[in-house]
Amino acid sequence: SRLGMNELATVAVVVPCNNVAHIVDQCIESLVQQDYPQDKFSIVAVNDGSTDNTKEHLEHFKTHQNFYFFNHDKNKGLSAARNTGIENSKSEIVCFLDSDMVIRPDWLQLIVVELMAEEVIGVIGNTTLPKGEKPNLLDHYFYSAQRGARQFGENSAIGWRWFLFNNTAVKRSAIKKTGLFDEKFTSYGGEDTDMAIRLWHKFPDALRFSSKINAEHHHKRSLNQFCKQMETFGQTNLLLLLDRYPEYHQELAGDWINTWKGRFLFNALVSNFFRLINIILPNITVTRYLVIYSVICGAREAFYRR
Repeated sequence: SRLGMNELATVAVVVPCNNVAHIVDQCIESLVQQDYPQDKFSIVAVNDGSTDNTKEHLEHFKTHQNFYFFNHDKNKGLSAARNTGIENSKSEIVCFLDSDMVIRPDWLQLIVVELMAEEVIGVIGNTTLPKGEKPNLLDHYFYSAQRGARQFGENSAIGWRWFLFNNTAVKRSAIKKTGLFDEKFTSYGGEDTDMAIRLWHKFPDALRFSSKINAEHHHKRSLNQFCKQMETFGQTNLLLLLDRYPEYHQELAGDWINTWKGRFLFNALVSNFFRLINIILPNITVTRYLVIYSVICGAREAFYRR
């Protein structure tokens, strides 16, 4: 659907929040300060059952004219939090920003420019380490030029595998055709891949990446912590995706779980060797292997339990 070129599009920014009291003020503050007409955009924050005082932090912004706040009494996961935001807004464009991200004042403008093109229905922006923060082992991998959509360069059309929903915008007309996020996904990971596949099926080649649309990501994790999350993803949501989309078995790494080549490359012996290498000579490729190994371990465990 074409957005009126002369008229600025209406935008809603959906911010799912869970235990982010340490950073959520900066996130919302950076949205409040957008160089975009106040009557054309709204900020829709959803507190998803936080157990810290995230809710109190969000309530401070209630006096702001275009800030809307919704509360889930218990944690329902990113799908449900984003859906609450989508359903409680009316804009032509829906943006999704994680609550541990801080953006520059031209963020919304840049998104709207990208989505002016009729053939584009969604754009994902870039994430960077906060200025002055020293990268750890995971950060080197996380923010590397070879990872995710970054590897394709500015304004590239990208496939569903790289279309995540942490710093992202989609036309509402597209969401109407694909339906909302699937609330069966309650734990970490996969809910955005499921949504991206559905968007891709209806609108192939309509997803873009832009490095200009940047967000600083305030989420310090160790490689071990991240690997644990990825193992949980392997045990739960990856299997959901593999069952649902058999045609993408290979793209979803299904052929590494219970095959000879998978056992040969992804096993305890090789992973311990790589862990050792990573201590002596930290390396992005080795880190990537360890992350994938965690997912595969989780998936193997779940397969045995079935």
